Amino acid sequence: MEIYATESDTVTVHYRARTRDGGVIEDTSGRKPLVLNLSDDHFLPAFRKQIVGMRPGESKTIFLEAEESFGLRDYRYQMTVPRECLPSGAAQGDQIATTIHGEELNLWIVQLNKQEATLDMNHPLAGESLELSIQLVSVDS
Repeated sequence: MEIYATESDTVTVHYRARTRDGGVIEDTSGRKPLVLNLSDDHFLPAFRKQIVGMRPGESKTIFLEAEESFGLRDYRYQMTVPRECLPSGAAQGDQIATTIHGEELNLWIVQLNKQEATLDMNHPLAGESLELSIQLVSVDS
């Protein structure tokens, strides 16, 4: 009897995620594989959907447009604040956490000068198309 991954299964996969220009975001080869439940909303729906129907040992490479991965970059999620609002020693490219209206948010410092900083609330991969190489290691029904 052949085993296929279904939407309710827990699976073990090796995967490599890259941007379209070839930058590697994450690669589990040579490390511990990822274990995920295919009904867990924590993972990208398009990623989970591509695993459904795969057999253990099967591999595939898929391409996700930005809308299917971390969404398009929304410049309404950027704001400029006085530099003194930042933690001491903060630098351009740093991630900082803050609470706005009771919700904790991660922000990235995308521009910084002597007077002010531009903060971005978008996911760092917003606007990026991705290439995902997936190898299904096992299925636990």
